[in-house]
Amino acid sequence: MSTQISFATAWLDDAAAMAEFLSAIPNGEDLGKVLQDKKAVSSRAYDDETWTARFVASDGRLVKCFTVSAITIDQAEMIAAACLDTFAWDEPGFRGAVAEALGPTLDSIE
Repeated sequence: MSTQISFATAWLDDAAAMAEFLSAIPNGEDLGKVLQDKKAVSSRAYDDETWTARFVASDGRLVKCFTVSAITIDQAEMIAAACLDTFAWDEPGFRGAVAEALGPTLDSIE
């Protein structure tokens, strides 16, 4: 199983985009409640069953979610340490940080 990274973003004021954004996230309705305050927030979660980490960040106007699959919880922690300010990252920057954090253990990034 190879590591895959996906990226999603939505404007908090765009109800349709937010509904789609949150539908792809486990417990997205809970995240939606937090995002309703329109304050800066950063969060991460790891799903043991799917070996998937999600890194979510918002500046109060825009929300981003980076999803990394097929990694261990230890690898998720290494990525988190490399990305202290997740909101500052764009997709290519995040992919680079993941590759740097995981080093030779990274099979592939698609």
